[in-house]
Formats: sequence, C-alpha cells, structure tokens
Amino acid sequence: MGSRSSSGRARKGAGAPDRGRISAALAGARAMVLDFDGTLVDSNPIKMRGFEAVFADFPERLPKIMAYCQGGPETPRGQKFKHVYEVILGRALTAAARKRLEEKFAEATTEAIVRAGEIPGAGAFLRRAAKRYLTTLLSTTPHDILLEIIARRGWRRYFSVVRGAPVNKAEWLRLFLVQHSLEPSEVIFFGDALEDADAAAAAKCGFIGVGAAAFAGLGLPFIKDFTGIDL
Repeated sequence: MGSRSSSGRARKGAGAPDRGRISAALAGARAMVLDFDGTLVDSNPIKMRGFEAVFADFPERLPKIMAYCQGGPETPRGQKFKHVYEVILGRALTAAARKRLEEKFAEATTEAIVRAGEIPGAGAFLRRAAKRYLTTLLSTTPHDILLEIIARRGWRRYFSVVRGAPVNKAEWLRLFLVQHSLEPSEVIFFGDALEDADAAAAAKCGFIGVGAAAFAGLGLPFIKDFTGIDL
C-alpha cells in the first residue's frame, strides 16, 4: 500500500507512538472496537498461505494472484475470490466454485489461526478492557468462522458484540453509534490497516493503529503492540 490512504492523509511527524494522545483517547472512551487479524492475532501470514493453498492449481498465475491478494489486507476474501476468478483467471465464479474456495480456505487457515500467537499483550489487554468498556470485535473474517476462532481461543467472553463478514466497517460503525447512543468521540477503533483508519474516519470515531509499519509518519496515533497500555 502507498504512503497515503484513500482519505488523503499526508505524512507527518517522526512516526513514534504518541502515548499522550492514546491515553487521552482511552480516558474519554466508552466503547472499544477492535479488528482481529493483525490487530489481536498474528494471522495475516496464515491468511496469505491460505490463498496460496486455494489457488495452488493455477501455478502459472499464482504470482499475480498473490500480488493482488497481498495488496488489500482488509478486502473480504469473497471479493478476492471473485476478482481472481473473473479478472485474473478469466473464469465465471459459480456458487459451487465459491463454496469450494471458502471450504478450502477455511481448512487451510482456521486451525492455524486458533493456534496463532497473539499480538504481544493482546489477551491481557482484552481482559482489562472488557471490565471498563463496551468491547466489540469487528472483522472481515466470515462471521461464523470468527465466532468459532474466538470461542476456541477462549476470547468470546471479552466481547459484548461480534461482527464478521459480510460487513462494511464504516457503515457498521455508524449504526453501532446509533444503537448504543454513543458519540463518535466515545468510540475508539483499533486496527492494523489503513482501511480500518478510513472506516473510523468515515464514522468520525477515534482510531489507534496497531503495528508501526502501516502508520509511522501518517500523523495517526499508533502502538507497536498492547504491552504497556494503561487502561
């Protein structure tokens, strides 16, 4: 991805995490929304291996397929399957073919994600956050699979609300504000991708990036991981 997101943020500052801004945002929040892959669990590499497994029957096109799949980490896998089939492979994606792809991807990734390492400090952070905030999980992972993964990791009890794909994150955040009578300033969204930052901006919610690579120099508050975050 480029150095600017679709909302046009320019580079700013040295790119160091701003603990003061983060502490102030958390102090004024009533609700916390968290992405899953790459935010709470180190699962993005597993997802990429899943696409390799799904499209292994097309070795001559695999470099192009993987370049596309790696380019949009927040694009739902169903949209990626459709693009790969129709644009890269020049085939129609039938309902039966889509089902096979979904099943093969789940077989290649679900167990590995259940066992994947957490982003450092994530579990302890969730335990503390659930006691103070309305804590919500928002992910482009298919909803039923997301529920299975967090249940098997023992994390379901930390989330009052869970929403997986299909979902438009910006629209969902707007509805979440209305449903829970929250002001945008009372909601903090944690995510690892610039698409997450854009969704928060569209809903006028606060945002904290997770991981320095995507956010350094963009003027957005971010954390490397969840260690040392005071709640």
